[in-house]
Amino acid sequence: MDSVSRHSAQFLEALTEARDAISDASRSERLPVAERARLARASTSAQGVHAKQYQLELLATPEVAESARDASYRLLLYRDAVVAGHLRDDPECTQARRAFREARQKLMTAMRSSLAPR
Repeated sequence: MDSVSRHSAQFLEALTEARDAISDASRSERLPVAERARLARASTSAQGVHAKQYQLELLATPEVAESARDASYRLLLYRDAVVAGHLRDDPECTQARRAFREARQKLMTAMRSSLAPR
C-alpha cells in the first residue's frame, strides 16, 4: 500500500471512529448533557482526526484535500450539535449527521478517483 493510500485509509478510519463516538454520545439520553458533551468533544482528538487530515493533505490531490477538510468540518458540526445537547433523533443532530455522511461519501469518491490506476 503506498503512502497516499495508507493515509487515506487512516483518515477515513479516524473519521469513522470519531463519528461512532459522537453517535454513541447522541444516543446516551440517560447521561447528563455535560457528560454527553464531554464524550462528543473528546471524539475527534481521541482518534487524531486533525493530525491525520493534515498528513493526508500533504500528499493528496487538491480535490481530496478539499474533500477531507469538508468532511472534517461536517464532523465537527455534528459533534457541536451533540455538544449543544441535541440527541440523535433531534432535527439538528439528524441534519448534521446526514451532512457529514454526504461529505464523507464525496471524500471517498474523490479518493477512489485519485487512487485509480491511470
